[in-house]
Amino acid sequence: MKTHADCLPCLMRQALQVARITNCTQQQQLDILQAVSAVIAELDVTKSPPANARPIYRKIAEISGCEDPYYEKKLASNAQALKIVPGLRQEIRHTAGELSSAVRFAIAGNIIDYGALETFDVAAALERSRTSRPAVDHLPQFHAAINQLPEGSSILYLTDNCGEIVYDSLLVEYLHRRGFALTIAVKSGPIINDALVDDALAAGLDQYGRIITNGGRCPGTELEECSEQFIQLFHAADLVIAKGQGNFESLSEVDRDVFFLLTIKCAAAAQHMAALCGVPADTLPGKGEMAVYYSGKKL
Repeated sequence: MKTHADCLPCLMRQALQVARITNCTQQQQLDILQAVSAVIAELDVTKSPPANARPIYRKIAEISGCEDPYYEKKLASNAQALKIVPGLRQEIRHTAGELSSAVRFAIAGNIIDYGALETFDVAAALERSRTSRPAVDHLPQFHAAINQLPEGSSILYLTDNCGEIVYDSLLVEYLHRRGFALTIAVKSGPIINDALVDDALAAGLDQYGRIITNGGRCPGTELEECSEQFIQLFHAADLVIAKGQGNFESLSEVDRDVFFLLTIKCAAAAQHMAALCGVPADTLPGKGEMAVYYSGKKL
């Protein structure tokens, strides 16, 4: 996905949001906005929004002196999710469609995104996920892909945000019980509220698979910024699952099949999704729709 015109004012909004979270002075806030404006003026709009977010957040960190402005919020998101997930796990175990329920709860967790939103209601997202059909619904293809994989097949699971990664544990645990060899990828350094190794450990994901970093530090997965190890795994895995809007924005047009599980939180991403799926744009306003999107050929 290329950077959309709507992405530019969104990056400015994010810059001011971070400046205020880090308790910058009024002068520092102005300095950040002016510096970010200069960066935006030079962005390559043929790149994805996550790729262009990286220099923006680097500039903010230089001026604010804070490398991880969402640190406390990330811890709080994980803690909140860890209290909720045991109940969801029991709920899933008592449903006929265990895989579908795990996918829905994992997608609901994607609402926890400080890049796209300033506030969100996790409880409401979880409740909607119980009854709402995904606006883009390739869940049958996902079921088919999982059921066709022999035991021991390799699955690469690309995580997104803190808090969300705890809800991911419901799906990761299910895949582990099915006998698949899981590799779980997180970011290599702080970027917005994206999950790092410590967050994956806090979510207990090390019980179900190998945790690695992707070698990059943008709020998505830009392959040109990732490590050689990660790129080899990405292309070699029997199945790739990518969580979140940032991963969709950065990987939607790469040359391999990927299952994207996300909540669509902005019009730009929604328009891109609609174009890829061949559906009317007005059916995807980008206001919290759930999506299970398969980028490969029909299974």
